[in-house]
Amino acid sequence: MSFSGWEYIWTAIMPLAVLLYYFFRKKYKDQRVSSTLFWQEMMKEIRASPYLKKLQHHLLLYLQLAALLLCVFALLGPHLDSETLEGNEFIFVVDTSATMLAGTPTGFEQQQELMKSLTGQTGGKPVTIITTGASPEIVIRKERDAEILNKAIDRLAVFYENAEIEQSLLFAETLVDDESTVIHVFTDALDRKLLANKVGQVYEVHGIEQPFRNISMRQFGLSETADGMRAIVQVVNETDEEVSAEVVLSGGDIEKTAAIVLPANEEQLVPFEKLPSEPLWQATLDVEDDYSEDNTMAAFTQQASSGIAVDSSLHELIGAGFRSLNIEVKGMEPGQLAKAGPIPVVTNQTDMLKTDAPVLLIGRNDEKNHPVAGQIETVPHALFTYGSLDDVYVSAVYPPFENFETLASIDGEPLIQLSPEGDIAVLTDIQLTDWPLSPSFPLFLWSAASELSGTDNFLGIFQPNEQRSVALASTNREWEIYQGGEYLYSYIEGQGPFTAPQEPGIYDVAGEAPLKMIVQLSNEEKTLASGTSYQLGQAEATAETVDFSIVPWLILVVLIVVLMEWEVYRRGIAPR
Repeated sequence: MSFSGWEYIWTAIMPLAVLLYYFFRKKYKDQRVSSTLFWQEMMKEIRASPYLKKLQHHLLLYLQLAALLLCVFALLGPHLDSETLEGNEFIFVVDTSATMLAGTPTGFEQQQELMKSLTGQTGGKPVTIITTGASPEIVIRKERDAEILNKAIDRLAVFYENAEIEQSLLFAETLVDDESTVIHVFTDALDRKLLANKVGQVYEVHGIEQPFRNISMRQFGLSETADGMRAIVQVVNETDEEVSAEVVLSGGDIEKTAAIVLPANEEQLVPFEKLPSEPLWQATLDVEDDYSEDNTMAAFTQQASSGIAVDSSLHELIGAGFRSLNIEVKGMEPGQLAKAGPIPVVTNQTDMLKTDAPVLLIGRNDEKNHPVAGQIETVPHALFTYGSLDDVYVSAVYPPFENFETLASIDGEPLIQLSPEGDIAVLTDIQLTDWPLSPSFPLFLWSAASELSGTDNFLGIFQPNEQRSVALASTNREWEIYQGGEYLYSYIEGQGPFTAPQEPGIYDVAGEAPLKMIVQLSNEEKTLASGTSYQLGQAEATAETVDFSIVPWLILVVLIVVLMEWEVYRRGIAPR
């Protein structure tokens, strides 16, 4: 223990002043004696020890002296010295991926308790807290108050998305002010190789050394056969022992169960044959392990295609536009387009409209175009959600199709039409417009590909918190997200990309046309690993101890003593 207020030592005279007051205070007491002789003897005894007699039976005096001595002690500023964290500033990088939910208590809860413990050792030095993910976020910046830090730590939650630790560490390094800053990483496991090239920066990694027992469902797929639907579930045993489990497959009112035995560190494919035609199926793994988040998956029978076939006779800017969207483009000769399969086809061959393949028709090979002039007018539709055609110049168009719905027109003539089967027809050639120079061109191609390859009642499969542009259109431009009939949030079209819910599951997207949406973990979040704690680097100019003042506790004791003194005085326990 040490003191920081020795200049207040003079206040020690206050207890002495009280003591002197009791010494010289006049005190009278009636005393009966049987004779003068006894009176003289008693007076001799009182005069022999007057001060001791005055001090006896004075409880109020003792309490007052105790309160004053405690006040003097508090004025001296007593504090306890304790070891502090290495560094003059700290950045906490917190892993909020789904794997942090493994174990009981979960790894995330263990790391929260560790963070609270470390904040008590910072000695009032600034602390910044960052959460991991595709977009790392600053929860609190350079906070010194331990109470505020603990409240921020309590509010932290798992976001289920991939940790993206490497990207999060790069973000944390941009917040480092000097070489005395220490970055603390709270995760389940972090390979030292990721930090091998980070010279000049101090890292302290807090891993979870507890081994976990995990059996996970990695893949779940559906396919159509001559005897009905077929489902295959891939289950992986990550433990060193044989495990028994059950795979439950449910769709609509149908439920099927398969019992399996998984050898140690092996995987197994579990098939389900002759399933009825249901659009949405869910597979659940019934097994006892330390991580339940990877024991459920869902699949939709009609999944969107990721590729597209482009007629090689069309302008090369069309294929380039699709490639800029990271869409796989298959260039094909006009005569081979019929063999493209179920993927969307982009061509000017009107005969392709008679096939089962979804078609984006750009131009017509069976008609001649004629000149037009004016501004393009559109109707509300998902094709134009992200790209406006107001500034696009079109010099000529082809005759329209009968019985097709007109989505955009120019000079009173149809420019973009929609067939009853869902095919899209753009009644002009790319070389007859300046459309490729407009930002709306790739956005239109993306929306068209989504319309042709998607389904009428399925929005897609997302990862937790994934941000993606989706082609939705409604009169009020608002879509509501539900799970199990409970409203979660709304998405307003045009206000940034669509963000998927953070928890895996099946969701309903309510708008003009209800849609289903699946959110599930990536395979990266289905593999558990136990890690170690270690430190890389050495911080400079750091203090070795932190002071914890005990003055608040002394004040509390003083208040208790004062209350005791008041009670003694009230009851008259001691002479006054």
